[in-house]
Amino acid sequence: MNVSGADPASTARLNRVYPWVVLGISSLTVAAAFGCRGAFALFFVAVVEEFHWSRALAAGALTLGSVAWTLSAPVWGHMLDRLGPRVVFPAGAGLMAAGFVVSAMTRDVWHYYLGMGLLVGLGFAALPMTSQATVISNWFVRKRGMAMGIAAAGIGAGIALVVPATEELIVALGWRSAYLVLAGVMLAAVVPLNLFVQRRRPQDIGLLPDFGATAPAGNGRGRHAGDGGVTLATALHRFRFWALALGFVSGAIPLHMLLVHQVAAMVDAGYTREFGSWVLGLTGFFTIFSMIGMGALSDRIGRDWAYYVGSVALVAGILMILYVDDVPRALLLGLFPPVYAVGFGSRQSLYPTIAADIFHGPHFGVIVGVLAVCIGMGAGVGPWLAGYLHDLSGSYASSCWTAIALSGFSMVCIWATAPGKGAEA
Repeated sequence: MNVSGADPASTARLNRVYPWVVLGISSLTVAAAFGCRGAFALFFVAVVEEFHWSRALAAGALTLGSVAWTLSAPVWGHMLDRLGPRVVFPAGAGLMAAGFVVSAMTRDVWHYYLGMGLLVGLGFAALPMTSQATVISNWFVRKRGMAMGIAAAGIGAGIALVVPATEELIVALGWRSAYLVLAGVMLAAVVPLNLFVQRRRPQDIGLLPDFGATAPAGNGRGRHAGDGGVTLATALHRFRFWALALGFVSGAIPLHMLLVHQVAAMVDAGYTREFGSWVLGLTGFFTIFSMIGMGALSDRIGRDWAYYVGSVALVAGILMILYVDDVPRALLLGLFPPVYAVGFGSRQSLYPTIAADIFHGPHFGVIVGVLAVCIGMGAGVGPWLAGYLHDLSGSYASSCWTAIALSGFSMVCIWATAPGKGAEA
């Protein structure tokens, strides 16, 4: 589809409508990817019960998937730069679907590692917010934070909708059939929408960014199209890249410490697991709104200041877990989820936005793919580090203080990147 020869009224109408189509597809894609991957916790219980595997052995599939996600992210980023989202996103969704099918046919542990581990991990790496940012940053410039937030809201929506629905499927049909349904969701919804409707940039169909209000620089391929843009090799020699990388790692570690261990900390304090699950579920619900809110806030007050607000909220959530024995039940249920959700939103929606503001251009896909490795490292190290420190000390106190210190260091790193300076030249 190209409207370069269309009448002005049709072009204006598409300029108003198509950015929302692009944004909706991105949000749906991350909702399906995160929701289906998040359902691992439910399949984990069912698989352990059927095969009597140890929990460590069964959980190893997700660890393998995280390794595959982290290592393949730069490759997917390079492919996005060369081939675009209409190839990469359907390929990622197809790999996830193949992984679910293999998992449904599991008879031995290596089947599960191949399916839920390797294939799902590789496919998922093509679809998260860092990948969606390569498309969204082309369509939105002035309201980029808001747009990233709307797309990132799909993460919370996917977890809130897909995970409970998967539990119902497992109860009604069994875990093998539930896996096949998830494969069908990826193939029936995510693949065709990205293959036939998604577009890398508005200029590809004769439109302009920001609903037609912003003319592209150069040839429309980025701010630095004239000289080929900032390449990965150039970015690797820039202080701002490494400050951003350190900020991503040190910011992701405390986020995932809290995400994985909050229920265990509540149980240690005498709350039931069901209560902890309610708190976690409410966190997912509030995350939908915090993603949008943090993105929009960053458009108004700047990416760095929005990040500081989110980091303070994350520290407040950590302190509530640190002193969970003294926090009343009603306050924990009513205050912790929205506060922690603001901290969550300051990471998932702002990381790709800050990276796009600094490195947007024809090589942004591979650059943000390398930065995604840092996020993946934080997501992998955080839960392990919290558990290790708990095993050493017998409580989560040392984990919480470590998380607070890392959150502060992350704020310093983001300050050092100076997002307000604009793009790298």
